[in-house]
Amino acid sequence: MNLAKIGGSLAGKILYVDLALKIIRIEKTEKYAQRFLGGRAINSFILCSEIDKIQKETGNKVKWDNPKNPLIFGVGCLVGTLMPATNRVSIDSINAFNNGKGSANIGGFWGPELKYAGYDHVVIVGKSPTPVYISINDDKIEINDASHLWGKWTSETEKLIKQALGDNMIQIMSIGPAGENLVRGAAIISGPGKSASGSGVGCIMGSKNLKAIAVRGHGAISVADPARFMEIVDNILTNIKKSPYLQSWKKGIIKGKYMPESPVWNCLASYKNGQDDFVPLEKRKLLVGEKTGITSYNKKMMACHLCPAGCMPILEIDQGPFKGTKCPNYWINSTTYSTKLGLFDPETSIRFHYMCNQLGIDGDMCSNTLAWAFECFEKGLITREDSGGIDLHWGNKESILILQKQMAHREGLGALLAEGVSEASKRLGKGSDGFAIHMKGQDTVDPYRIIKGWGFGLSVSPIGGKHLRGAVSTPDVTGPPDVEWNPTDYKNVPEIVYWQAIVKEIEDIIGNCIYVGTWSGIHALTVEIYAEILSASLGLNLNESSLMIFGRRSLNLEKAFNTMNTDFSREDDYPPLRYMLEPVKSGPFAGHKCDKGEWDTMLDRYYELQGWNKATGLQTRVCLTQLGLEDIAEMMPEEKRINHNNKMEIDFIDSNRIDPFRESPMRSGGTK
Repeated sequence: MNLAKIGGSLAGKILYVDLALKIIRIEKTEKYAQRFLGGRAINSFILCSEIDKIQKETGNKVKWDNPKNPLIFGVGCLVGTLMPATNRVSIDSINAFNNGKGSANIGGFWGPELKYAGYDHVVIVGKSPTPVYISINDDKIEINDASHLWGKWTSETEKLIKQALGDNMIQIMSIGPAGENLVRGAAIISGPGKSASGSGVGCIMGSKNLKAIAVRGHGAISVADPARFMEIVDNILTNIKKSPYLQSWKKGIIKGKYMPESPVWNCLASYKNGQDDFVPLEKRKLLVGEKTGITSYNKKMMACHLCPAGCMPILEIDQGPFKGTKCPNYWINSTTYSTKLGLFDPETSIRFHYMCNQLGIDGDMCSNTLAWAFECFEKGLITREDSGGIDLHWGNKESILILQKQMAHREGLGALLAEGVSEASKRLGKGSDGFAIHMKGQDTVDPYRIIKGWGFGLSVSPIGGKHLRGAVSTPDVTGPPDVEWNPTDYKNVPEIVYWQAIVKEIEDIIGNCIYVGTWSGIHALTVEIYAEILSASLGLNLNESSLMIFGRRSLNLEKAFNTMNTDFSREDDYPPLRYMLEPVKSGPFAGHKCDKGEWDTMLDRYYELQGWNKATGLQTRVCLTQLGLEDIAEMMPEEKRINHNNKMEIDFIDSNRIDPFRESPMRSGGTK
């Protein structure tokens, strides 16, 4: 394939840092951009390639704690431009829960700063013998001692690094005690309050003795066709301003949710470790009521880089035991952390979220694992003797915060909980695996039973258990803007989830915030608009159809990595067992559960749409070939290279004309 040079909004360089050998090298982004554009797609290809090399050298599958396992930061290819709400970074590595594809995503200001420093990606390999942090200041790259930072909270780490480097404009990603102590669900935090959660990316960072990455850039990002680019930007801003949802986002997304007038939204809250998917109204009001709930602590709203919505609340507690707590970015998920634990005290809920960020731990994993422990206590499987005298009754405020801290430091019962529910339930035994809620080994905090597209999206994602990777809620908020469906019905769910999963890959390639994009109800951005602005910024000739190819290619890279490094199959795309066996107990949707027969029908259709083998859930060679991923097919184990091509799969692929080698969407043009 003729590799046309891509100009415009790419910074142009990939930074490689070997912490063991203290080697730093630079590679050109252009090498990968033609096939993958940027962001997570390039991350995924580099991960596949690097792990394939190690496997060929050793003959063994690579585990997450292997020092050679790369930790890759990829900034979206439009980040750093004036495209509204583009600021996001994809972080990819081996998943600390299951050795499959690990992935997290984060907004804020770190990504644009890296682009201004001249880099699209940072690839970190090796393990430093002592704690270090990386400083990136344009072309000046340093590996600095971080022994004095080890054990510090993330906010203190940021403060001390800025003081040491003498620049308050530096943007920092760091881990807290959870990452240092290799808690499986450790997160990477960037202030104020932005968390890259999922897959244990903070655990991977801690395994390398890497405390932080500090970035300062003084460059600029240009685009290939400035006049056309700004015309599209103006249209996007107009669309955003017209959205009926915009003002509610500016006031805080929690406001108005989980109230009686929102019956379907009320079902996106798991109660007491998923024993029910309906939270009693009187309890719900305690947590999110407008006058006495979470929003009453809201002091102001903030925004990520260039975001016109500004949906990040800053909560502050003025009195009581948590006086002085300033908690940024308390989100809808944070209310689910509380309902999962039977916790309906707003101040404790705020403090729990705040401490997740300070300790550097994924709130999904922390709350889910604690909820499992509380149910074990309820059922007599964990005793006071096991817990060190801690009372694990539902909603116990003191116990929740004590166990959260123990988990981050691997102390007491927290040492078991730090492994996540899949591994913890294996170690405890006693039938506790029946209510250990996880997908593909990774903790999941979400409900599955009522909103069918939500549960299905959580299940079929290559990452597993993370709702931003294809889950859909209601037609006015998620999924294709021109398709109607009933959220509590199975009809058309595979088609909608298929679309949403691919579009999310596109948004993470671009670095655009999904909340302003296709998943928020604002619907200010469409795939067609993404194609137009990418063409103007990078110097391409894309349309909606050809851009969807890049999304499919990115998703199939993640799927392929799982095939390379795990034994995942169709069986791993079923929801947690509890949600198939136990129906919802109360509320307007009592009786709903995940029906296995319906699930099988949905899986068949979803695999058909993807061009995957229906019996195994694995990719077919024709699918990978038509997506231009023959080299990835060759990386798979011989027994998993599916050469069977039935007519359904060929017809589906041909009907979309997605042979990138025959009809390349690229053209030359644009300079940086």
